[in-house]
Amino acid sequence: MTDTWGWELPMGLVEHGEEPVYAAARELEETSYRPGPLRPLIYAQPANGITDAQHFVFRADTAVFTGPPTELNESDRIEWIPLDEIGNLIRSREIVSSATLIGVMALLLDGE
Repeated sequence: MTDTWGWELPMGLVEHGEEPVYAAARELEETSYRPGPLRPLIYAQPANGITDAQHFVFRADTAVFTGPPTELNESDRIEWIPLDEIGNLIRSREIVSSATLIGVMALLLDGE
């Protein structure tokens, strides 16, 4: 345990035989939101050549609140963050997870 806290995108493992898009929807649903249509945002291998970890990041432009989170041990706080605040959160080291950094930076570059 690192005894640290920071903002992260919902994330988790892709189960054997599961398509990454379904894993993304499942992970978001655990936070109490059902995503609208998901579309690929970026694919990354954070340590290519060292591990075979793959990160599939999807974008949903809408989500519907479905009730309390189902996985309380995975999050202390759930909030929607305005895109114009992301740069400050990165600079203040409130976003440091590489998977989240890759995702939010790709979202900012996406420009939609």
